Amino acid sequence: MIWMQALWFAAVVGAGKDTLWLAPIVLALFVYWQTRPVNHKTGDYKLVLVAVVLGFILDSAWIKLGWLEFSGNWPAKDQAPLWILFLWAGLALTLNHSLAWLQSKLWLAALLGGISGPLSYLGASRLDAVTITTESSSWFIGLGSAWALALPLLLWLAARLQQKEQDYV
Repeated sequence: MIWMQALWFAAVVGAGKDTLWLAPIVLALFVYWQTRPVNHKTGDYKLVLVAVVLGFILDSAWIKLGWLEFSGNWPAKDQAPLWILFLWAGLALTLNHSLAWLQSKLWLAALLGGISGPLSYLGASRLDAVTITTESSSWFIGLGSAWALALPLLLWLAARLQQKEQDYV
């Protein structure tokens, strides 16, 4: 979990200060740490791919809905920037590790995702990485609903990938 927190700060502060070089370094170290033979879990790479695609879709949708604008020198302002996708990759690397205990508690994952997801964006806005572009609470409800679905979905997939591996052994 320490790696994920370090990645969050590296990505968010980097985006807010337009110094994006630190996040890929922290992510690379995080990937190395999680995928060493002693830590590696089946499905980690597949989860990263799925999470990054899901994150790209969701964060791009929130831009198009006019809820968020992301900071950072990113040429495609209507699409999720690379730094936020690093965070989705980092999240995926926690699903079989520090968040594995939630795989059997999907209702709790939905609750935690529904609250912590939007709060993470709110925190990022305080560090100038994200601008919340609407005055209404619709962005919080929309992001909360999406996160309440996304986190349990990713945890469910992590558990299925682990089970599939155990079935082969």
